[in-house]
Amino acid sequence: MLRHIVLLQVADHIPADQVDAIIDQLAKTAMSLPGTKAFCGGKKKIGSGLSQGFTHGYNIDFVDEAARDAYLAELDGDRVGSRLSEITVGGLGGILVMNIDISNIQTPDKTPDQKPQLRWV
Repeated sequence: MLRHIVLLQVADHIPADQVDAIIDQLAKTAMSLPGTKAFCGGKKKIGSGLSQGFTHGYNIDFVDEAARDAYLAELDGDRVGSRLSEITVGGLGGILVMNIDISNIQTPDKTPDQKPQLRWV
């Protein structure tokens, strides 16, 4: 499994609905292709203060690199990839992309669901 992570530094003058439309198109493209397992994306949430100017992001889980490559080729076909560089600060300089192998993903152990143990005091 491969996690494709993309962070975007969207320029201040770009309307929010334009950014949302592009992210929606990315989701539609990704989810229409075989080998895509999941997509999520949107505007960053206020939090750590370490976003370094990145305002939006998305990630896609693919079964393998071939599925990711098919997605990237599809982006070139419908021009949504180049539209990303048109809305970011510095064009491609405002986009950070990483691919991480998640075939060894770890999750915390969970205990079986139980009824809450409530008592009158």
